[in-house]
Amino acid sequence: MAYILPHVVCSAVILGAVMVMILSLITSLSFVNPVIHSIAIEEELSLNIISIDLDSLFLNIHTHTPTRENERIVPSFGLHPWHLSQSWKEELMSVEGELQKSMNLVSEVFSSVFSPFFIGECGLDRLCSTPYNRQLEAFEEQIHISERLGLPIILHCVRALDDVLRLKQGTHQPWIFHGFRGKPQQLQQLLNHGFFVSFGFHHNVDSLCACPLDHFFLETDDNPQPIVSLYSIVANQLGTTPEELNSQFHQNLIALFQGK
Repeated sequence: MAYILPHVVCSAVILGAVMVMILSLITSLSFVNPVIHSIAIEEELSLNIISIDLDSLFLNIHTHTPTRENERIVPSFGLHPWHLSQSWKEELMSVEGELQKSMNLVSEVFSSVFSPFFIGECGLDRLCSTPYNRQLEAFEEQIHISERLGLPIILHCVRALDDVLRLKQGTHQPWIFHGFRGKPQQLQQLLNHGFFVSFGFHHNVDSLCACPLDHFFLETDDNPQPIVSLYSIVANQLGTTPEELNSQFHQNLIALFQGK
């Protein structure tokens, strides 16, 4: 779920919803007790999370659709290359401010736990109408935010791989190439540069089968189908089960945030 200002502003209510989504993530990443009761979030707002069954939640690494009860997501904050206005710098400052507010809320509840958020989705798209130089500037600034805050990037890349690979050099945070549909040769190029990839409903089966399980995720993006349907499809293609995939992807997520 990407928060893209000015289209979406994270109010206190939305921040509360964000907390509902991230608290289940935090419990696995920090190995704290997953039974949490009545945690106050700002004034007049409290969350009641009781007996979270982490293993029953299917990880959806990137989505623009409402989260279902059996799905687990990581909130993301950023400016999409399609939506970069001339005032993108001011908008990005607002996005970073809302992100910092959410990170502070997490640290207030769990003082010793890092904040599980993504930067993005952001990146480069040579087919959209946004001036490419503006896209480059905005993406470079969001890379700086990722590095400064220690948060992974959800990458949008359309016919701009050369620039993406150039900009990836020298960075320390993981990047997830979302909605990957490329051939195995392009997949290998990304893996050689340290990328993770995320596959959606429309993917190259050869690339999926060639990708190491510890370097990819699944996503619905803007597809309204439930993520569990994609897990079933991919499990059948790989000769495994949705539950085994989900277990592996949760391990990948932990490794992603712990920098392993």
